[in-house]
Amino acid sequence: MLKKYFVMILILSTLNLTSCYYSAVMSKEELDKGQYQLDFKDELFCTTKDYTRYHFSPGNFSVSNDSLFGKGAIESLTPISPFQGSIPISDIISFEQKKVDTGATIGLIAGVVVVAALVFTLIIAAEIEDDLIQ
Repeated sequence: MLKKYFVMILILSTLNLTSCYYSAVMSKEELDKGQYQLDFKDELFCTTKDYTRYHFSPGNFSVSNDSLFGKGAIESLTPISPFQGSIPISDIISFEQKKVDTGATIGLIAGVVVVAALVFTLIIAAEIEDDLIQ
């Protein structure tokens, strides 16, 4: 019986460890208009006009003088090759950063808690019913 509770808690704990992320894809024009801003604490992916995809780790990139400077990797090649240098902003067609969706994460955790409480209640009710029958 203890094994059932342990497995249930383990499954629900695993669900709680996952957060809800989404990829915010920004065009160069949206950045220019101020609709989005790059977060230098998050990793950055950018795609250039020749469809080369670059990946920069948090804190390994900066923007100045209409260029993106950084140390990262070119991911569109196989195998992935290291990159260190600058990319003109005019050559970049999109930027992408992963963001946490706080509302969805709270909803997920609340849903997991409700399901856990329901399952726990059903297990207890079944045990009480079994005890009454015997």
